[in-house]
This record gives sequence, structure tokens and C-alpha cells, in this order.
Amino acid sequence: MASRSPGRPTYGFTVAAAVEAVPAARRRVVSLAKDLGLALSDQTLETVELLAGEVIANAVLYTDAPCDVSVTRADERLRVEVTDTDASLPSAVEAGPNDESGRGLLLVDALAHAWGMQPEPPGKTTWFEVMPEPSTDGLGNDSAEAPPSPSSGDAAVQRAEYQGGMASLANSRSSCFPSATGKQHQAA
Repeated sequence: MASRSPGRPTYGFTVAAAVEAVPAARRRVVSLAKDLGLALSDQTLETVELLAGEVIANAVLYTDAPCDVSVTRADERLRVEVTDTDASLPSAVEAGPNDESGRGLLLVDALAHAWGMQPEPPGKTTWFEVMPEPSTDGLGNDSAEAPPSPSSGDAAVQRAEYQGGMASLANSRSSCFPSATGKQHQAA
């Protein structure tokens, strides 16, 4: 059952330590996001589902342990956080054209308005935020002036503008991704 915080609308749940649990978890993130009162288009909800799936999959693949997911309204932004038990921060890897993994953080970087990672006892939290698209209905629902979200420390990574497709992201990824010390793993 999802929990709700009255001070800051937040829903949370735990995902089992199984890759098979990821599809249901990402759909649950979308369902909970709809309950937060943000004007999120179907396209934005599809993006949220994709990004949630990437971050949750990384958590369960590399920890073999359950992870906690929270879905929060942070001002006019949707924030999704995934907390796992692995303290190492993932780093981007060189994914070849035939590789089936290694592009998840590139997608998060390209599609989220902001994202990052922060250490949490006993592991880390990986988060991303999306904003509703500016309103074109003339009702003044433009969220472009939403205040910035709270700082999440040095590991925060702001969204890179998508220019020139995935190739430009791949060329610049060394400056986009926090490097981890100690054990590293390939992100899905």
C-alpha cells in the first residue's frame, strides 16, 4: 500500500528484488504520479514510466535486494526517488551498438529536467524530476517558472539539452555522470 505525506504529497512503496517486478513498479509510479495533481501529458507520463523503469531496474539488478521508491510533488515538478542498498554510484560505460544495456543513465540525462544521486545509509538514492509542459491552452498553467528543487548535494546532475541525438550525449557523458569510488557497475 502506498503511503502519503500530508506536508509534501509523497507516495512510497517497495519493489521486490526481481527484474520481473520492474514493469509493475514503473506502471505504479505513473499511477501515483497522476494522483499528485500535476498537469502531466500522456507523453510526459510515458517519459516518467521509461525513466522510472531504468532507475528501478538498475537498483534491483545491481543489489539483488528490494529498493524503495517515492513519488513526490516538489512544487510544480514530479520527483521520483529510488533508494537501494548499494553505496557505489554508477558510472556511464561505453555501450556498443549491439549491447543490450549501458544506456539507461544516458536516457535519464536526456529526458529528465534534473537528476542526480546522493549517498544514503546504507546505500544511495537516485532521483529524477520532470516538469509539465508549458500550457498551450491559454489558461496560464505554464510551469516554466517553477522554482528550482532543493539541492541534492554534489552528486546532482542537471539535464543536458538534447542536441544532435544520442551521439552528442555519448561524447559528453564523461562530464555528465558522477564517478564512483570503489566498486563500479554498469547501468542498465
